[in-house]
Amino acid sequence: MSRTVLTAYALLFLHCPLSTAACPTSGDAPAHIERVTNRLELALADGRTVRLAGLDAPDPGRGESETASKARAFLSELVIGRDAELRIVAPRPDRWNRTPADVFLVVGEPDKPRSVALTLLAAGFARVRPETETRDCLVERLAAENSARLQGLGLWTDPYYSVVPAGHIEDLRGRDGLFAIVEGKALRVGVGRSRYYIDFGRRGAFTATIPKRQEKLFGRAGINFSTLAGANLRMRGALDNRFGPHMEITDPQQIERIDVSEGSKQTVPQK
Repeated sequence: MSRTVLTAYALLFLHCPLSTAACPTSGDAPAHIERVTNRLELALADGRTVRLAGLDAPDPGRGESETASKARAFLSELVIGRDAELRIVAPRPDRWNRTPADVFLVVGEPDKPRSVALTLLAAGFARVRPETETRDCLVERLAAENSARLQGLGLWTDPYYSVVPAGHIEDLRGRDGLFAIVEGKALRVGVGRSRYYIDFGRRGAFTATIPKRQEKLFGRAGINFSTLAGANLRMRGALDNRFGPHMEITDPQQIERIDVSEGSKQTVPQK
């Protein structure tokens, strides 16, 4: 990833970093990778299963059938039989007994391990899914994802995984309860008793909401809600269609301000 791309994408990113820490480039827990599951989890020689933190991997049950299988084949060739370093980002495994971690391959120069997450994103075989534990790597990861999307690599050729325009209401309704990336021009920003509303159209249109209890967090990130009206935004999160297409935003990492004039915009392909 060139310095120019990273710098440009950092300028497009909506908020200032919440931490001054640099993105880690290595781990501190040795591991040996034996297998890749169909959900791109890594099975280690010691019996643990690792979930790649901060990534949304292709689901074998969604989108085109080849998308997930190609991603698994790519990752398998990259990691199976390799020694790795883990940066474990949670104190205990998740409810599926997976260890959330960043993974770095020990290849080539031993003092320059290779980030598995950035490699997957750059090849187009994962999307960025914001998590608090991977916040320090967000700029680098979004830049890698953006580059792959603009080149049409990997899952970005599959309409299911592409960025969905906020005006495509039926498409959004079909993703109820699922992680999605939605993009559009904010029509207005409103405020209610317990939350802020970012409306992307008139009645029945896509809406993002931000709980008022998170206002200080967004303020520390440099986000002034009143400035979002009229802005081109990209939102990441789970869709909820109980009251029309809706996404709750609880972390500044879920919002990007995009500059469509500089070619950062690519939405779901039209058939």
